[in-house]
Amino acid sequence: MKSEMSNHYPPLRKGTELELDVYALAFGGRGIARLENFVVFVEGALPQERVRARINRVKSSFAEATVSEIITPSPFRQVARCPLFGQCGGCKLQNLDYQEQIAQKQKHVEEAFAHIAGVKPPQILPIIPSPETWRYRNKMEMAFGVRADGSLAIGFHTPGDYRKVLDVPECFLQPEILDKVVTYLREELGSLYRKAPARYAPYDPTRHTGFFRHLVMRYSQATKEFLVAVLTYDGEWPECEELAARFMKEFPQCRGFTWGINRGVSDVARMEEKRFQLGEGWIEEVLGELTYRVSTFSFFQTNSAGAKLLYDVVKDFAELTGRERVLDAYCGTGSIGIYLARSAAQIVGIELVREAIWDARHNARRNGLENCLFLAGEMRDVLPTVGTIVGARFDRLVVDPPRGGMDKKSLRYLIALAAPLIVYVSCNPTTLARDTATLAEAGYVAEIAQPVDLFPHTHHVESVVKFRKRK
Repeated sequence: MKSEMSNHYPPLRKGTELELDVYALAFGGRGIARLENFVVFVEGALPQERVRARINRVKSSFAEATVSEIITPSPFRQVARCPLFGQCGGCKLQNLDYQEQIAQKQKHVEEAFAHIAGVKPPQILPIIPSPETWRYRNKMEMAFGVRADGSLAIGFHTPGDYRKVLDVPECFLQPEILDKVVTYLREELGSLYRKAPARYAPYDPTRHTGFFRHLVMRYSQATKEFLVAVLTYDGEWPECEELAARFMKEFPQCRGFTWGINRGVSDVARMEEKRFQLGEGWIEEVLGELTYRVSTFSFFQTNSAGAKLLYDVVKDFAELTGRERVLDAYCGTGSIGIYLARSAAQIVGIELVREAIWDARHNARRNGLENCLFLAGEMRDVLPTVGTIVGARFDRLVVDPPRGGMDKKSLRYLIALAAPLIVYVSCNPTTLARDTATLAEAGYVAEIAQPVDLFPHTHHVESVVKFRKRK
């Protein structure tokens, strides 16, 4: 094949079509093929497929392509359940058999440690599958947009173009009741948009104009109750109170309806200012014997049944005897720390979102725990002083950072605490491997890792790793 190409390798140009054998999935969900040692990432291809693909981007060490024809389908290929599959980028692996999904995720974790961390890989246990593969999400964030016919859309940004919103009549990752909520609000808010299009236009992320911006829904698998928040740009909404009352009557399972303002430039569903609330701003979720209050915007694992399996691994890896002082970094609503509290002497949690800290403190009281202290603030600001606040050293550190991993300064402060054992929870194998390398330089050995799938039909995977400090 090389003789047919130019002297410069890679010999590919944008628009070239060629046949490729796909042997694996990359983290992100694209198929991986090779031309000798040159990697081609193929959108829409699955492992063990032969495809015809069109090159759409060429770099020095890899190319990107899109499938134009499946010549030999993968034995793991299946018909996607969602009719919007391929248009919505929310769950790109729906057409891959679930057992093969988790097999590929296992490989992602193994390869991240083998090729990125630059240290001896830990023992990696077989991945724990999600208890449910459909309707498992307890939180959904949707955007408002305009459909082709000019009516109001509620759904997700289309892949590669954040300006457009794909209308989603039904999402198989959320509970069915939330599909009905979306249908109801599409009609109610769409009516306002039809009557006053200048006033109630969906938010335009390029011009930073418009009104309706995000729909946030949070659901309890335990109680079957839910919360709804409509986030808008600045402006008045005189019909809100009446609409909320009708909505709560239509959906008695809804504990609270909130209208909030989001003026931020970035496309993040956050509430800067609360304008109106009818009902409560929280629901309760149950993990094992523990009950948690969870507010609309607080962090809580989005797969409740899977979260218990994840926390069981954390508890096992922490090796608690009842005498340990545990730091729970990025604690959210205190879910991990509270899950460990009855097996530890003290739990100290740190979280940026103040609303989540209020939930965490309530959750400790709700479960009769008096050995929990939760602190609000930036990790890099609180970590240097937390030892002084507590008045003692930590025996265990539990870390569950955002997808981007820990920032360098916070990780340095965490290492300076010199705890003999760290349990690191991550939803991104790449950043986990990066932080593993930093911890290794500081004298920590990654002993064992446990992948857990909390996100069926997506490429995301959780991992729990036990680090022990060398003596």
